[in-house]
Amino acid sequence: MRRTKEEAAATREQILDAALRVFSRKGYSAATLQDVAAEAGLTRGAVYWHFKGKVELYSALIGERFAKANEVFAEALSPRYAPLESIERLLTRSLEVLEEDPEYRAVLSITLFKTELTPELEPGFQQKIANARRLVDMVADLVRKGIAAGQIDRATDPRAAALAAVSLVHGATALHLMDPTALESRAVVRRMVATFLRGLRR
Repeated sequence: MRRTKEEAAATREQILDAALRVFSRKGYSAATLQDVAAEAGLTRGAVYWHFKGKVELYSALIGERFAKANEVFAEALSPRYAPLESIERLLTRSLEVLEEDPEYRAVLSITLFKTELTPELEPGFQQKIANARRLVDMVADLVRKGIAAGQIDRATDPRAAALAAVSLVHGATALHLMDPTALESRAVVRRMVATFLRGLRR
């Protein structure tokens, strides 16, 4: 039975890898489960055995390929860092992970440029909005703590600063996906983040 479970897990990963390639080439709307099955060298029935439909497959791909990056973000927000350091690490690592994790980069490209908002994807889109709002709230809280600790200028509006920080990451991410030469090195990323943080420091 253990061997069967291992084989099933391997087949599931094979399907997800194939889905990543198919969605990257064709986009969500044009891709079919038959395309994914052919890419994986499996029958469509094998795909359906693991996923009930395209929405479930897409959601699993996005969620699981984001997992490694989410660990990076969680580490950056660890309470062991001072507030301003947490903000710096979050911004820096959010952009550096684009180079470190090609699957994360590919999935971001799919979600940003190759996925039309269809009714069946609406719940996922609403979750994406909720996640973005939660990130803004977390950064705003870090700004408030930084002000209280004397690290950040007291005249700083925490929510405005948080919106600017999140917008920096989202905008730089989209720019990098469109033009990989834009953020050509870690030094460029760190200089960009340092420039932003100079506007917050006391």
